[in-house]
Amino acid sequence: LRARYLIACERIPEAMALIKSCINHPDISKDLYFHQALFTCLYMSPLEDQLFQEVLTDCKSGIEIICNTEKEGKTTLALQLCESFLVPQLQNGDMYCIWDLIFIWSKLQLKSNPSKQVFVDHCYQLLRIATNVRVIFPFMKVIKDEVGEDGLQICVEICGCALQLDLREDPIMKSLIYKTIAHFLPNDLEILRICALSIFFLERTLESYYTVEHLYKCADEEYNECTSSVQNRVRFELLPILKKGLFFDPEFWNFLMIKQNCLALLGDKA
Repeated sequence: LRARYLIACERIPEAMALIKSCINHPDISKDLYFHQALFTCLYMSPLEDQLFQEVLTDCKSGIEIICNTEKEGKTTLALQLCESFLVPQLQNGDMYCIWDLIFIWSKLQLKSNPSKQVFVDHCYQLLRIATNVRVIFPFMKVIKDEVGEDGLQICVEICGCALQLDLREDPIMKSLIYKTIAHFLPNDLEILRICALSIFFLERTLESYYTVEHLYKCADEEYNECTSSVQNRVRFELLPILKKGLFFDPEFWNFLMIKQNCLALLGDKA
């Protein structure tokens, strides 16, 4: 109660002294209120830059503090706290609680500034500092949920950027990106075929081969810009990126030749 009173009166140095004493106590420090109150004091003081240094190591506790701060109507502080936890996780490549943090961050960011363009720009800024390519999935989820029709195109562009990274040590991730692109563009037969072949080259399984066979037995379709989910520009930028993962260009081969080469790669499984 004393801490709350001091904060309400904006007697921040006194409040911080009291709160830090409570945080240093082995029993009282278990109450997350004092950690939350410390962030509030830092936010209200010239020491605001210390927010990143004062972050707790446990993200689950941090998420609880962020949500409690938001419930008190302090959206700006909650957003700063969320970024204080999220940024180090992205920089360290740590996926612990990352889905929750990105989801909460997206809601707070849009509440703070409803502009969809600003939201997308901030997503790109956070993606640039990420060291683990797997974070593209929670970011694509919030972009697709929050941005609407344009969100799908942005997600396809993110996948294309991710494929240009060095993923030789992570074929599972690379395969997952191809599957995601195929999921986003289910009506584009050419891209579906390239993705299926790329997945087959990475996985070398009968299941992935059967997908290739099924797609090549479908009747060829002319690409129709009017029915495409993405702009022409995005599609034609994506095609050469996708083809880099192929052992051969299927444009110049009929299905019989593709089948023979795929079966050769299957080896004994064939």
